Amino acid sequence: MLQTQDRWPHGNGEIAALIRSFDWASTSLGPIARWPQSLRTIVDLMLRSPSMMSLVWGDEAIHLYNDRFTDLLKEHRVRALGRPAHETFARSRGVFAADLAAGMAGDSARLVGQRYPVLRNGCLEDAWFDVDYVPVHDETGRVAGVLWTLKETTAQHLAEQALRASAARHRLLIESWTQAVWETDADGRVVADSSSWRAYTGQTVEEWLGYGWLDAIHPDDRAYAERQWREAIAARGQVNAEFRVRAPDGGWRWTNVRAAPVLDAGGAIEKWIGANIDIDERKQAEAALRESEKRFRQFAKASAAGLWIRNADTLAMEFASPALATIYGADEDALLGDATRWAAMIVPEDREVALSHLEAARTGEVSIHEFRIRRPSDGAFRWIRNTDFPFDDDGRIPRIGGIAEDVTEARLAAEHASVLMAELQHRVRNIMAMIRSVTRRTGERAASVPDYTELLMGRLLALARVQALLTRAANVSVGFAGIVHDEVSVQAQHEGQYDLDGPDVALSPKAAEVLTLAVHELATNALKYGALSVADGKVTVRWSVVETRGSPWLVFDWIEEGAPERPPPTRDTPRRRGFGSELIEARVPYELRGRGRVTIEPGGAHCHLEFPLKGGASILETGAPQRMTVFGGALDMTDGPDLKGRRVLVVEDDFYLATDAARALQGAGAEVVGPCASEEDARAELDERRPDAVVVDINLGGGPSFKLAETLKDSGIPFVFTTGYDAEAIPAEFAGIERLEKPFPLRQIVGAVARLTTAA
Repeated sequence: MLQTQDRWPHGNGEIAALIRSFDWASTSLGPIARWPQSLRTIVDLMLRSPSMMSLVWGDEAIHLYNDRFTDLLKEHRVRALGRPAHETFARSRGVFAADLAAGMAGDSARLVGQRYPVLRNGCLEDAWFDVDYVPVHDETGRVAGVLWTLKETTAQHLAEQALRASAARHRLLIESWTQAVWETDADGRVVADSSSWRAYTGQTVEEWLGYGWLDAIHPDDRAYAERQWREAIAARGQVNAEFRVRAPDGGWRWTNVRAAPVLDAGGAIEKWIGANIDIDERKQAEAALRESEKRFRQFAKASAAGLWIRNADTLAMEFASPALATIYGADEDALLGDATRWAAMIVPEDREVALSHLEAARTGEVSIHEFRIRRPSDGAFRWIRNTDFPFDDDGRIPRIGGIAEDVTEARLAAEHASVLMAELQHRVRNIMAMIRSVTRRTGERAASVPDYTELLMGRLLALARVQALLTRAANVSVGFAGIVHDEVSVQAQHEGQYDLDGPDVALSPKAAEVLTLAVHELATNALKYGALSVADGKVTVRWSVVETRGSPWLVFDWIEEGAPERPPPTRDTPRRRGFGSELIEARVPYELRGRGRVTIEPGGAHCHLEFPLKGGASILETGAPQRMTVFGGALDMTDGPDLKGRRVLVVEDDFYLATDAARALQGAGAEVVGPCASEEDARAELDERRPDAVVVDINLGGGPSFKLAETLKDSGIPFVFTTGYDAEAIPAEFAGIERLEKPFPLRQIVGAVARLTTAA
């Protein structure tokens, strides 16, 4: 818009335009051209002012204003320009009338923080202004009007109001949690009384002033408190110290002193203000807590059971005792934190149940449960009994705790007891048979009663030495020659009944265990039924060490001659492999990675054994035999698929997995070939006889391998995979082969074999 120069008032503003176009002749001011110069001058000043200004002129109080003032009139429905000001200020008529009357009387004033109602956003609200009003004289010197200059201070007023309210709240808060409030001069000297300090410490004003407050501090804490104060003054920083002060009753109470400097406009310290907060109960609670924690840690350190505490929300472990780290075979830091660290040590079959017990503890339940872990330190599987319980805090459970015990030995002892019962029956029968035979034969050859007693005692002691050999200490090598000689000589009637020859090979505890039992069974059998059962029978034993596949192997042969003939078995006689045969033909290959064979010839038993001489721990090292089955007992196949007439080869390097799988298949009626622990053994079985189906592990110890699977596929032999790998690890050519993912219920193997053989 071009500035209008030919009409007054000049300017491009909205109000200037309205004034130029307004019908002033209809008002008491008359036509604009006749306005007195005094009015025109004050209007020019008002329109050019950046401030909010309002002018009331004449006896009828005609209202004029500038553009800034229109901010207050935006939501007014009536026009204010040229109308009596009493209409504009109707909502604040009393205040306006008083100011107008004073101004028309020639008075001027500055009014700070005046409250006026203003219509904004459709609502009437209070607004605050700083207001100046002055009288305006006409050419005759008479007061013809009043000019207002306004500055809105609503935001400032509200802020100050909020600040005052905040200060009041702070005062109330300070009074509620402090026991003393005080001030000092810039150098830290007390120069003013503090009734709250005197009430808190029992000091008088005279005792308190200056640095007398130091006399109220415990002698052991005085130097510390004074040093804290001096350092704060020197650094112009805040004080936050804890020490003991004297109480009015003569005792001592812990206090937390807080102080801060108050700076003047130049930044210099004007004074210090401070407060004392009584923390005696907190200190006593902290001391009690420290003592409790000390006792708890001493208890946890001394406890053989592992103690742990978890956050109930996240299950993160917050505390693990030294015993827990020992039980789990891991550092304490490896157990702390995310629960997945702990869960990863649990065997997969038990993990979900173990975690569910933690969830139960989070809901307030106490549970006792057992699960298996694999210790990172030695890879051993251990049975853990956990007692999980909540820490209840008035209905809220912030944490859960637990007691962990290694119950492996207890579980093995329970299993061991059942094994012992079966073994005891077997051994007692054999021992009784041997004692009877030895007693009878000793009586036949004894020349006198003393001679009989001496011979019988010697042979009974030999039997005792055999038992001691089976339960001797761990990690002790055993001479094989002694094993053979002791076992055979004690059964023979005379030295001419046996011929033993071979080096005194040092056997590992595992080999000693197996070979002692094997020779014991052979000798016992020979005594019962074979060459040692007759005076002219003979047992020839030869053993040697040979190099096979780059490692030393022990080769052992047992040959009997002169044994009495045994009646041939009838059709009704059940055909089953005895304990000794199973030991030689199954256990030796599996546990010693060798080969074993027993045959009954006309002259007696013939046995051939060979196995690599390697280290190995014996289950007899700690005493009596123990057995732990990782995946549980054999599966009852009642109501399962009928696999009678099916020959199934099991290829699995884990002894217990292989044994359990074989038992499950046998329980369903299948003839099990193997089990085989290596691809080489499996190929040997395949060369000897063709199975109807094969259960094959993808990983036989050296990582995933599919060479055996390729052979089976080329030969048209159906098979099923057992694996811990995902399906992605299996080549596309075997995509149609069923995959049993470990761990799996043994019934799944039976079902898979049934499907394979039915389809075939």
